[in-house]
Parts: sequence; structure tokens; C-alpha cells
Amino acid sequence: MASPELWEKWSAARVRAAHQAPYLANALLSLTPVLATGPSSGELRRFPADPGWHVYVGTEELARQSVQEVSFWLIHQVTHLLREHARRYPGSTVHPQAEEQRTWNLATDAEINDDLTPLRPSEVTTPSTLGLPDDGTAEQYWHALRTNPPPDRHHRPEPGTPPSPDTAGDCGSGCDGLPRAWDRDDLPALSPTAARLTALDTARRIRERLNAQDDVPAGWRRWADQVLEPAVSWRRHLSAKVRHGLAEAAGRVDYTYRRPSRRAAALPDVVLPSMRRPLPSVTVLIDTSGSITETMLAQALAEVTGILRAVGVGRRLLTVITCDARAYRPQTVTRIPALHLDGGGGTDLRAGFAAALAKRPPPDLIIAITDGRTPWPAHPPRTTRVIVALLDANGQAPGWAETVRLEGAS
Repeated sequence: MASPELWEKWSAARVRAAHQAPYLANALLSLTPVLATGPSSGELRRFPADPGWHVYVGTEELARQSVQEVSFWLIHQVTHLLREHARRYPGSTVHPQAEEQRTWNLATDAEINDDLTPLRPSEVTTPSTLGLPDDGTAEQYWHALRTNPPPDRHHRPEPGTPPSPDTAGDCGSGCDGLPRAWDRDDLPALSPTAARLTALDTARRIRERLNAQDDVPAGWRRWADQVLEPAVSWRRHLSAKVRHGLAEAAGRVDYTYRRPSRRAAALPDVVLPSMRRPLPSVTVLIDTSGSITETMLAQALAEVTGILRAVGVGRRLLTVITCDARAYRPQTVTRIPALHLDGGGGTDLRAGFAAALAKRPPPDLIIAITDGRTPWPAHPPRTTRVIVALLDANGQAPGWAETVRLEGAS
């Protein structure tokens, strides 16, 4: 068991990491430390992570390394997870080869450490230490290393020879998706949906940081652009539909006596109403039945919330309702990763529509994210526009709704 002093050191390292890379703060807080006692100290030198966002901590390594070193490895590991290196692993997952794992670890380290110039220790892997150009991707480095093995100091040491500081340790299954002896599958993990939404939140933080000051490495800028603005046509179509719906809702005006009319001076004895232009409210109805994967949900929800934020829908005006055969409690979205995606049973979005329209006043716009394998209300809502975002190419939407097929979401 780690002493209170060691856990205090861990906390200090995480705070330092968040201070050094503020746009990664939320992602760093999503890491869950797990004390690992079985592996040797060398195996845990890098504080390896797994795809569930557990980071494995060895007491010997935590005691040996400085706060600055630990903070570097936390940033390093959370980068593996945000950039989905486990999903991108090009080696064999059926018959894993140690050399393939090692080569991919080097390739991903080069991609990561290229962007951490002010933070990294001197001995870590970089493109230059591998004899490769800067600003490449892990896949480019992987193919280059497979064709031309790295310099001798990066080769596996001969038996009996101590490993170099750079080759000691392992970045874990968060790098390649292959299980390690220390992985704890029995512990609660960050779901794929939460991981995706954490990545989206991080990308937006990077974009905001760029608007304020230009201190974000180029690799992170490219990554954020890919997350926030993937070049697939349906996103533009969906964005156009949402913008049009909101513009129509915002164009509605009504009379109000809450403030005096500007024409009141002309008729001092008459109380005249003024005109009000209400801000549009939006309900996102999410199909959480058993046929919907978390990946589909995460991507679609990320796109919709990104569009709504871009057009200025405030947090108080955005409600999310999850629905399988019944509707679950409405949630006001204040922090996307905290969203609860309840459900997993059969499908009947009529319950979700009933819950959305029960709100007073009813929403101006409903965006239903579904695979389309559901009964639909027989008639459209009287005053609410509806956009159906279909996750399945074979799904069906009612003729009275505007439909966008999210070809890339599955």
C-alpha cells in the first residue's frame, strides 16, 4: 500500500501536469490511479494505462521519480488514450508479436513526444532519436521502423544487459489494446462514450486556448481539428438543418408587457406591449436501446452538441432525454462527459417524444438520434420542428420529419 506521502506526490504530479497543459486538465482528472504491486519496477516506469483510463502506479517508481517526471508520464499516457492508439494498433491482435508491440510503442511515443518538447525528459523517444522526421503520425513512424529498424540503442538489449532508460518500461494496453498482466478488468472503467466525450471536450479546450494564446503544439492542433471538424458531408448537412431550425424558432416574436414599448411615448395614456424574440430551446432525444452501440452514440452526440454550441444554444436551453422502450429523466447538459446514457432495452421513441413535448413550453426543436428501428408518433408535433439523425443506413424516419443519415457514425 502506498503511503499518504506518495499519494500526495501523485496528486502534486497531476496538478503540475494540468498546469503545464491546461487543455488536458479534464482528461487528466478522468484518469483513475490503480496501485500495481505484482509487476517489476521497470515495467511500471511509464505508469502504463489501459483503454478504461486506469493508470497503474508502482510504489517503487512513484518514490523514485520526481514530481516533474511523473507529471510528464501522466501527460504522455493520457495522450495515448485521447489519440486512441489502442484502436489504431496495426499489428496482429490474434497472435500478438512482442516486436510488433515494441515497434508500435516506439512509433506512438515519437508521435506524442514530438509535441511535448518543453516537458519531456532528455532520454525519451522522439522522431530524431529514431532517425525520422518530425511532425509525423504513429502510422508513418510504424511503417518507417518496419522498413528500417531504429538505431541500436532502441533495440531490445541482449540477455543480462540492463535496458536503457528509454526502452525500460511499457506504455500498457492503452497503447496497443493488448492485455497486460497488471490490467484490472474488474474495476469500473471509463466507458467508450465517456472517453469519446472527454476527447471532444479536450479538443474544444484546445480550440479555446488557441483563440486566447498561441501556445498549443502543432500536433494537438491537428488532432483537435480532426475531432471537431472531420471532413464528412453529413455533418455539414446536419449543421445546416439545425441552423435552419433554430433560425426559424428565433424568428418567432410575441407580445409582452414585461417591458414598455418604445412607442409608449406617443400614447402616454395607453399601455402598449413590446415585442419579444424568445431564445430557441432544443431537446436532443437519444435512442439508447440495445441495438445502439456506445461508439455510435458518442460520435452522434458529440456532433450535435458541437453544432449547438457553435450556434450559441445556451446550456439552460439544451435538454437531453435518453429513451429505449421508455423515456428517462431529462438532463440539462452542463458538462458533456457527465451525461448519463440510461437504457439498453427495446425501442419505442414515442415515449421519448411524449416526454419532450410534455415540457412547458415545448421545445422549439427536437433532434432525435436513432438507428430508425422504432415506432414513430403518427403525427408531427404542432409547433416543434423535428430533425431525425439516422445512425443506420437501413433505418426509417417518418415523412413529416427532416432526416439526415449519419453515414460515418457506425
